[in-house]
Amino acid sequence: MNCNVKTNRCVKSWTPMFKRIIRKRRHKMFVERYIVELQWDSLNTMLVASATQWNDDIVHLLNNNARLIRKYQRRKRWLKF
Repeated sequence: MNCNVKTNRCVKSWTPMFKRIIRKRRHKMFVERYIVELQWDSLNTMLVASATQWNDDIVHLLNNNARLIRKYQRRKRWLKF
């Protein structure tokens, strides 16, 4: 914080605010990429399973992917604020 002696005012540095904005923007990009990656992974898994055979492991994997997609979509909605 820089203080001006003549006017007796203190001016905050803008750097921390910009760092927060950049960090939030990077996190948004990470979340969006991760959601897309999970969606493609789920789609590829479904295509392979429909061509071969469905089993409990594949169903468990798809359920976990769906939960993760929902989790990160909620996080993405919170990042709008």
